Amino acid sequence: SGNSRIVVLNKDYSFNRVIESVIENEAQIPLTDAKGIYVDTNKTIYIAFEGIDGSGKSVQFKLLKETLINKGKAVGVLDFPDYDSFFGKEIGRLLSGKDKVTAADLDPRSMSLWYAADRWNAFKSFDDSQYEIVLMNRSTMANAAYQGTRSEDAEALAQWIYELEFTTFGIPKPDVFFVFDIPTSLSRKNVAKKGFRGYVGDDADVYEKDVAFLEKVRNCYLSCAKLYPGSVVLNCADESEEMRPMDEI
Repeated sequence: SGNSRIVVLNKDYSFNRVIESVIENEAQIPLTDAKGIYVDTNKTIYIAFEGIDGSGKSVQFKLLKETLINKGKAVGVLDFPDYDSFFGKEIGRLLSGKDKVTAADLDPRSMSLWYAADRWNAFKSFDDSQYEIVLMNRSTMANAAYQGTRSEDAEALAQWIYELEFTTFGIPKPDVFFVFDIPTSLSRKNVAKKGFRGYVGDDADVYEKDVAFLEKVRNCYLSCAKLYPGSVVLNCADESEEMRPMDEI
């Protein structure tokens, strides 16, 4: 309506093809099936980067930010959890496994509330009107994937989290979810290369240490991609289960 422009994207387009379409504000790209991505380019566009730990999303996040800025776009960035915030510090403590109660001990809904509250807190003071595009390093889908893995009914919890964050807390819905998919064996190798991180030091967190759990999270991400509108799954590993080149992804 009005001057709004809608970009219609096929879910199978490559990462670059989707981004180019958003940047250039293309009016329409024909669909080959009923599941497309509809982006209103008359408002701030939210793009979320999702995937299990070590999937390379942070690298692509940085590259896209630089590309958009070089193209003259006003870009905002949000990184979750925010380990410097009130809620983020608690999440970090729970993930570190250093206290008696850890993230693995809390029930899924209770743990998901910490992540949702962390996003709610960040958006209280975030003014997106000054940005054309906002990049989110993890968002609501991460909450659904990680906590859904620990639930008896992952789909029901994913829908509950969707309502919690987007409806009850009023957190903006990403227009596009990029899900960076890799095998868990590759995830483990990449996490080992991360080095020091403030909330766990040089160690892996309680989720990263559990290979079986990560495999379930990966599968839950793929399920969430079917539930959440605007999802694009990117295969980031080659046939030998090594990372594909950054420019190829």
